[in-house]
Amino acid sequence: MTALFYFSVGAQVRSTQAQVENAGANIENRFAFYLASFQQTTPAWSDQERRRELELILQMVLPNFPGVEGGFWTQRDGFVAYAFPTYEGNVLKKDVPVAETGRIRDVASAAIGNKRMQTRRFDAPRESLLISARVASPNRPELALWTMSRAHVSVAAAYGRLTYGVVVLFFLALVSGGWVLFVLVRWQRRLRTLENSIVSASVDEKLRLPETGQTDLDRIVSALNQLSAKLQAAREESRALSRDLSRAERTTALARMAAQLAHEIRNPIASVRLRAENALAKSSEQQTAALRFAIQEIARVDDLLERLLAVTRLDQLRREPVPLRRWLNERVENFHAQAERAGVRLEGEAPDAIASFDPQNMARALDNLLLNAIQHTPAKGSVTARAKIDNSRCLISVEDTGPGIADKMHEKLFEPFATTRTEGVGLGLSIAREIVEAHSGTLRSETSQNGGARFVIDLPQDKSAE
Repeated sequence: MTALFYFSVGAQVRSTQAQVENAGANIENRFAFYLASFQQTTPAWSDQERRRELELILQMVLPNFPGVEGGFWTQRDGFVAYAFPTYEGNVLKKDVPVAETGRIRDVASAAIGNKRMQTRRFDAPRESLLISARVASPNRPELALWTMSRAHVSVAAAYGRLTYGVVVLFFLALVSGGWVLFVLVRWQRRLRTLENSIVSASVDEKLRLPETGQTDLDRIVSALNQLSAKLQAAREESRALSRDLSRAERTTALARMAAQLAHEIRNPIASVRLRAENALAKSSEQQTAALRFAIQEIARVDDLLERLLAVTRLDQLRREPVPLRRWLNERVENFHAQAERAGVRLEGEAPDAIASFDPQNMARALDNLLLNAIQHTPAKGSVTARAKIDNSRCLISVEDTGPGIADKMHEKLFEPFATTRTEGVGLGLSIAREIVEAHSGTLRSETSQNGGARFVIDLPQDKSAE
């Protein structure tokens, strides 16, 4: 755009005018230097020697201004010097253009009469002629120097039309850019509406996106709605399958539990019946022993049923502040006699702190862990129960020096009736985990540093309990 403006008509004329006037100013400076070395008071400008000196001044200055011609003029002698050193013709131009002599004379005469620079412009269809004249020196007011050049306005006009075309093209590009921006903003707004519809949709409900009125976007919307319908159908089918699977798992678990319960209850009942039938034909002492055995077996069945009933009452937990050291020592003390019979050292460690949980149900869970540890620890081994408060959590652990947890038991360790002992029921760890999870805690198994088993109860604590 800058180049097109430079080649426009107005710019060409102003550039040519500046060239003409600058050339005149340079000639004026060079002429002043010439006069400083000239001793005569009134030189004869028509003298041939003076003419050559003036033409020399012109030849020294005008080569620096391409397309500019110039000379000196007086009212008495007329054109006394002329030069056009940058003339593009094959022959050196020495004469003032005849067609322009009148115009040059008028401008030079006006400069002498007004005693200041005069610049005039003469327009033609293909070019504009610019003539500038000024008094050569204040000391020589009768002598005028003039410069002249032409601005080729036909080429400039073509560039002007081209500039106009570029401006129109720029305006059209601006309008097109605005339209594209409008379309993009509208697309962005509709995409944002789709995004909000997708984000705000619930996972459980069928996603139905509204149409945008834009053909391309509506095809995407239609595809998303169809996909949503398929996903909804698949989700409903998955829920139905999950319900059937859950029902089947519960049925299987109940059947397994019923079989285990029947087995666990049938064995003591069968033993009691056999002893009773044998005792009928025996002496009174043998009958008494049979009755004692029957009482023991009935107690065993009663304990089994009590454990199962305890799990059903876990929704009635009663959290309360519990003195941790006293509570742990009481649980350990209850198993000292059994540990001594098994040749196992039993210890308890707990700080003088307050914890928050249901003391009775948590005692049942810890008792199961202690009993399990004593039963799996060989003679001369040890079982250690520890409790502490750590970062708003109560940690209760039972560690033994037994053989550790068998590999085949890791996956089903906390399942009901999972046991490696023939005389065991396999409900202790399962019930302990149910009690801990009812407290929103976790029960995990680990391997201790000495290779034994460690069970850790991790219970969240209320700030008030601490």
